Amino acid sequence: MKKLLAIFILFFISYGAANAGVKEPGKINSLQCAIGTLDAYKEAKEYRESNPKKNTVIYMACNGSNYSWNWSRHKNLNTIHKRSFKDCTKNSKKQGNGECFLFAINDEIVWELSEDKTKALNQLLSKTLSKMSEHDEEKYTGSSDHSYAFVNPKDKEFVAYTEQNKLTYTNSSDDIPGRYLYDQKDVTEDYQVHAIYVLASDSKDKQYDVKGVIERIVLNGNKHLKKKTKEKNFRLDLTKDGKLDVSFLRLPLTKKEINNHKDGTTVIAAETIRKGFYHPKKLYTIFYQDRYKREWGQVGSGILETPTGDVEIVSGVTYLGSEMGTKDAMNPHLHELFHALGFVQLCAPNAVSEPDSRWGKNDHLNFSGDIMSDRDSGSKNIDSKKKQYYGHSNKDCPMDLRKSAFLEPTEQDAQLVPRTKNCDKTQWVKTYNHQRSLDCMAKLDF
Repeated sequence: MKKLLAIFILFFISYGAANAGVKEPGKINSLQCAIGTLDAYKEAKEYRESNPKKNTVIYMACNGSNYSWNWSRHKNLNTIHKRSFKDCTKNSKKQGNGECFLFAINDEIVWELSEDKTKALNQLLSKTLSKMSEHDEEKYTGSSDHSYAFVNPKDKEFVAYTEQNKLTYTNSSDDIPGRYLYDQKDVTEDYQVHAIYVLASDSKDKQYDVKGVIERIVLNGNKHLKKKTKEKNFRLDLTKDGKLDVSFLRLPLTKKEINNHKDGTTVIAAETIRKGFYHPKKLYTIFYQDRYKREWGQVGSGILETPTGDVEIVSGVTYLGSEMGTKDAMNPHLHELFHALGFVQLCAPNAVSEPDSRWGKNDHLNFSGDIMSDRDSGSKNIDSKKKQYYGHSNKDCPMDLRKSAFLEPTEQDAQLVPRTKNCDKTQWVKTYNHQRSLDCMAKLDF
């Protein structure tokens, strides 16, 4: 009799599991489980705001105070119902949370709760949606978990930008005519782009600074910018003789050490800051002579810990040892400087969508033919239709490269790098705060 009873119970469990499936709303009356799934609801809603033509569904499994969920996205609802249920079931089996049921379809929560718990959930949901509508600029900042990104003025290797004349060569053979370790005297007090030629400790010096290679790259970049915009180019840091002012820096790390570093561009950028390249009116374009992995260029970022608070210093880094070489280095030079200025802002109509990333998007364009494209840039246009980042009329996207203070002729309502309250560069601002950017740069004078 006991054996027959066990068989009956097993049959009942199996029968129940077979009937719990796709599109079946959950009925577990647990407010705690429902609240836990609001994280998925929030993620799915944020995705739909950026992708209004897509649908989302959420499935959830709940076992007492433990729960697990999965949400999927697609144009076809049937497709994502099956996918989400399958993935939820797979995860739930690992965690022992029981069967998966449907929690929400797009904005509609279909999970069934008692009247009092439904009211409590709706109240919390209202607060969640209200908070979602608040734009958090800090969310769209860069990040680095490596200590090298932080530069402390108390370090013995640190040199203030006003005292760069104290710098000395670490390798005596680098001391050649026409080369400078420091930023030479400025001929203008306006915002300007300064070039730095960087070598690893064991790099063979190809003398790209004194042989005019870097000057050619930067001047070609300016010609291209002027040609494509028909009006603007970068204001360059020039010497009194009208030549491009190029500074020289040899790093304390070997090529292999830099190349094996998980964030070599951070190492390079932080070291330039440590040697005084953080002038509040300078945007730095860094040319590393050798190769770094398979990159052509990257944004360099370091955090200077000033006496009045941290300030992120952002630069463009071009790798001259890549397969591209020096011939086409103009492209990453411009591309990375645009990034350093905060472009492409994530509010641009065609910013690349990355639902699973921290930002939900990235700072490239999702079509070819533009220098800020995430693929082959083709003709290397610079926002030719003026709809994305240069001279655009998108009211929800206030940053405009055309207004950058580093371009000339300068606009009356010129813009600096967009900053959060913590003085980090942000890739998405809803309101540009010029005074905040000025205040952040003022911290660099200490």
